[in-house]
Parts: sequence; structure tokens; C-alpha cells
Amino acid sequence: MEYSIGDFSKISRLGIKTLRYYHEIGLLLPTRIDKFTSYRYYDEKSLGRVQTIVRLKELGFSLETIKEILETNKDDQSLIRYMQDQLKEIDSQIDEFKIKREKIEAFIRLESQIPEPVGDVTIKEVPDIFMASILYKGRYDEIDQHMNRLFDVFQSVINGPAFCLYHDEHHADELMNIECCIPISRKIPAAGFKFSTLAGGKMISIMHEGDYSTLWMSYQKIVDYLNKRDFPIHPPTREIYLRGKGMILPGNPDKYLTEIQFRLIDDEDPISKTIRNKIAINIHA
Repeated sequence: MEYSIGDFSKISRLGIKTLRYYHEIGLLLPTRIDKFTSYRYYDEKSLGRVQTIVRLKELGFSLETIKEILETNKDDQSLIRYMQDQLKEIDSQIDEFKIKREKIEAFIRLESQIPEPVGDVTIKEVPDIFMASILYKGRYDEIDQHMNRLFDVFQSVINGPAFCLYHDEHHADELMNIECCIPISRKIPAAGFKFSTLAGGKMISIMHEGDYSTLWMSYQKIVDYLNKRDFPIHPPTREIYLRGKGMILPGNPDKYLTEIQFRLIDDEDPISKTIRNKIAINIHA
């Protein structure tokens, strides 16, 4: 059956102006236009196309996209296959949002767990740490780029504050052996990263609150403490970034909180004795 534009408007529940606009953009063409009156007429097949257009609009597709979909998919089976592909794409986006959610949750967890600054040298026992790391030979100012790589990959499994291991006995302005580390709860397969368990034990520790440029003050304090007690400096030294630049906001440098740790070598420990003897030999050689 054929319907005038007025009757078709009543049945389809689309306004006459909308039907004319759909005609102009080629989305819904009349089945016939009277050559004398220029009146538009539609048939029952047009009603089916209207229902498809309405459903696609409800799914959030633009009129331009709907036109492209209907021009590309001429029958029901083709349109179903197209929608199945769209469903797969949405599932993929859902997975991406889940990963983003995990990263945001990890960020909130890390930024919330900030200990109070201490400022005095203490001796503490630290546990073993399972970590992902990047070991490089370079400058101090290259740390950020390596830390960013670690955060990008392991954000959802971070299990503590980031830290650096300085493997040289003495720091230099350039070409230090630095290992950027992230504690993780489980391994995520990824190329270019080292996975290992960092041994715990007794540490000489000091908290430093302030910009990284003033870290030397805390290093001086902890080195003085070690020298007064004739404790050797046994690399690697650890710098643990408890409160720093943050992953999103830069933060206030005056409020940065860094823990510096030196391994304490116990004279009663036979392994430690061996290490101390080697260090003594190297010093006097």
C-alpha cells in the first residue's frame, strides 16, 4: 500500500519536516513523487526502513553513519554481521576501561598510603620485594622516562612505592648504573623489563622531605652515621619515592618525601663478613 507523506508521518511518528530532511540527505527516499503536485509517497517497505533508522538512532549512531550503514548493508543478515562486529568493538573498549579503572584505583591507593616524615637515621628490617625494573647506565635526569615506562605497563599490579637502586659505590654526574624499580604483586609478560626478587634485611634508613636537589643533606647525615660507626657503604643504595611528582599532578617539591636506605652489614653474619672483607681489600688495594 502507498501512503501520502501526511499519512506516512502519522504511521511512522516522524514529522513531515523530518521526512523531508531525510529525503534531502538521501537517508529515506520516497517511493514516488507526483510529477504534477510534487507530493511525496511512501510504501510499506519504507516503514521497515524507518524502524531500522529509529533503532540505530537509539544506539547512538549519527544520521550520516546510519546512511552509510544502510548503504553498505543491503539485507538483514549483512546488517546483523555489522552489529556483531560493533559488539566486539564495544567489548574491547570495555576491557580497556577496566584496565584504566585498575590503574586509577592503583593511583589512589598509592597516593593515599603516605607515611609521616621522620628525618632521623633509623635501623629497620625490610622484607624481600618482588619487582619489575629497568637497569640502565646513564644520568640521574633520565630516571623519569624509565619510571614512566614501568608505570604504563605495571600500573594495575603495583604493590608499593617506586624506587631506584644505585649500583655504583660513588655517584657521578653522568653514566651511573641505575635500576628503576616498581614493586609488583604479579608478573605481567612484557618485553624489555627485568623481573627479580630484591633481598630484604637490615637497612640504615632516613626520611627526606623536600626537593630532590636537597637530598644531599640526608645523604650527608646517613653517611656521617655510617662513618662514625665504621660501617662500610655497601651498594646498591636505595631511594624510595614515597611522595613525589605523582603520575598525574606535579605536586609540591617542598612536600616530596624520599626514603634513603643503605644496607647494614652485620659483623656476626658470615656472608656480611665476606662482603666487608672484600670492600676493605678494595679500599686498601
